[in-house]
Amino acid sequence: MTVAEYVGSEDRSVVESELDEPLWSVISFERVEALGLRHEEATRILSSLEDRGVSGLSIVTNDAAARVKTQG
Repeated sequence: MTVAEYVGSEDRSVVESELDEPLWSVISFERVEALGLRHEEATRILSSLEDRGVSGLSIVTNDAAARVKTQG
């Protein structure tokens, strides 16, 4: 294994572990829709909300979601 292959494999494992941790939230233009999700869960929720016509959806970290101001 070359150094580049070794470093590349480490980078993938770090990214995969962060995606599998409950670090993710789904936000819309109006509010935080869901908190504390694994990225895969966030993707499913985003898709479901999109199907229901919710606007401005995005997956962000929980830290970023904590700074979102709720409209209303």
